[in-house]
Amino acid sequence: MAKAKSLPKGVIGYKEFFTKLVNQPDSLGLILLYGDEQYLIDGALKTARKKYIAEGGETVDYSIIDTRADDDFSFAKLEEMVSMPPWMSTRRLVVVRQSGVMAKEPDEKEIEILKNIPSSAVVIFVEDTVDLRKKIVKTFIQSGTVVQMTAMEEDDIASRVSKLFAKYNLTIDSRAMMSLISRCGSGMLTISGEVAKIALYCQNAGFSRVDESIIEDCCPPDLSGRIFDIMDACGSRDPAKALGALNNLILTREPVIQIRVAVLNHLKKLIMAKEAGDGRKLASEANINDFYAGKLVKQAGAFSMNRLISTYLAACASDSDVKHGLIDERYALEIILVKAATGDR
Repeated sequence: MAKAKSLPKGVIGYKEFFTKLVNQPDSLGLILLYGDEQYLIDGALKTARKKYIAEGGETVDYSIIDTRADDDFSFAKLEEMVSMPPWMSTRRLVVVRQSGVMAKEPDEKEIEILKNIPSSAVVIFVEDTVDLRKKIVKTFIQSGTVVQMTAMEEDDIASRVSKLFAKYNLTIDSRAMMSLISRCGSGMLTISGEVAKIALYCQNAGFSRVDESIIEDCCPPDLSGRIFDIMDACGSRDPAKALGALNNLILTREPVIQIRVAVLNHLKKLIMAKEAGDGRKLASEANINDFYAGKLVKQAGAFSMNRLISTYLAACASDSDVKHGLIDERYALEIILVKAATGDR
């Protein structure tokens, strides 16, 4: 199983944050959530509402400032909101989405507002990315809680997917699980939507267990997974198997140009994985999730760095030849796969 990535100093992971939010809600006041895993962010905001806002109290004790919806954010507005005591709830909850201030240098008055959030309020800032070197982010670290909301760990994804299916009285086998995660890029928001669709299909068809064939029928094509299979064959020095897998992929009507681009990008990632030599290091350096990074590092182990680089350079050269009409697109791709499967150790 993939291990958790090391976190920047002063930043906690989503698991620790959810534990605090559920078991020690009174210990939280100023919170910064950052990252691209919307499923986790939505779950955090939903949990916060349940913890801090009384039933029927959302209209008076819960406020959202969302600049994506053309709301204006200012520290003066924030100060005014948190200064009002809650009417029906234990705490007033203010959520600020995409504030636009994380890249700026705040003045001392604005810093003081953040440092002095009253105990009667909880303020959650939600941002896609932050620069941890900025003074304002350091203020969150010193005076509040900063949480990295990026892709979940492999074991956590699998556990959550199993629980989602269990709600529909369905089970899923391990190969189907890995195929589903691969097709959805390990994004839980996308996965949860696919689970609902698969569940509806299984209920109508009378199935109680989800296998790989059901994933194949219901979910988007697994181009990434197929490319992994092709490169596994290349790593095993089996050009016939690699070309057979390519032919099967083409038979699914996947455009050759998309396959060629995917192979080129995959080779580039394998070079990075070979250089990193560790899934956690690759995940951090390439900004990809642990699950995918672990698979790349494992696959890169079957290749020498020389074979990867020479294959990648040949792929770049053939890409130019294809664009200039000097070689057939499929033939060029087949040559690259044969080279990857038979090149230097």
